[in-house]
Amino acid sequence: MISIEQNWKRYFTDHNEGMGTTYERVILHKYFKKISDRFDIKSVLEVPSFGMTGVSGINSMWWAVKGAQVTVMDDDEERVGLISEVWRNMDIPLQLLYQENFSSLPFDDAFFDISWNFAALRFQSGIPALLIELARVSKKAVFICIPNMSNIFNMFRTSGKTDHSLDKKQDDSARRIREIMEQQNWHLAEEGYLDVPPWPDIAMAKEDMLRKMGMAFIADRMQKRDNPGICILDWFSGKDPHMEERVLRYDLLENLPDRIKKFWAHHQYFLFIPGN
Repeated sequence: MISIEQNWKRYFTDHNEGMGTTYERVILHKYFKKISDRFDIKSVLEVPSFGMTGVSGINSMWWAVKGAQVTVMDDDEERVGLISEVWRNMDIPLQLLYQENFSSLPFDDAFFDISWNFAALRFQSGIPALLIELARVSKKAVFICIPNMSNIFNMFRTSGKTDHSLDKKQDDSARRIREIMEQQNWHLAEEGYLDVPPWPDIAMAKEDMLRKMGMAFIADRMQKRDNPGICILDWFSGKDPHMEERVLRYDLLENLPDRIKKFWAHHQYFLFIPGN
């Protein structure tokens, strides 16, 4: 199985992200809406930006379209150039910065309303220092999403440059994140599980999964029905205005209790707010 570290470049020439990644992005948009309504977000920092299959560096595009000032940081110079081109082609404003590591961020205290990242910590070293910096530069909220290691298909996931200070076991990872943020006087306002589609989490497009299982005819029918070449950029551009409602046909499991979602959800999230 090819890891996203090996495969990320291809999505800049072939935007077909598949339904799985598109579903992740749409579900994130729903959570962004809740966070925006609660905190009146005007400025956003996404760091690190690399963690999701598909076109890199566009997870915060929803915020920019809604009028927030968005800053995205990445630790790969080539990827930064490609991300910049995508945003420029979409004519959406972005401050994009390259930095080799994120143990120190070039911003004043409480500079952003919110800082966040999605499934990106697993590719970083020095995670405690990064979390401390997120707490320092944020004013209203810090939103962290990590792969759900309790998912029953976790055995199929590929590993990256995981910081061993955060144990691979889900409970240890989650506990360590909470501890670090609490030490910075940031309190856990909400936690839970998101990205709970009906297909399993095996780090590949569900269409490819079906083909590997010898069910190519189902994959072909599904891809044809769901719009071949699906990519969230077409929703942002207006080329496919009904994409979100079509994707949300698969979101019935999102409303299950966390004690059930824990074993199927693809990601776990934490929303922190500053203490008094």
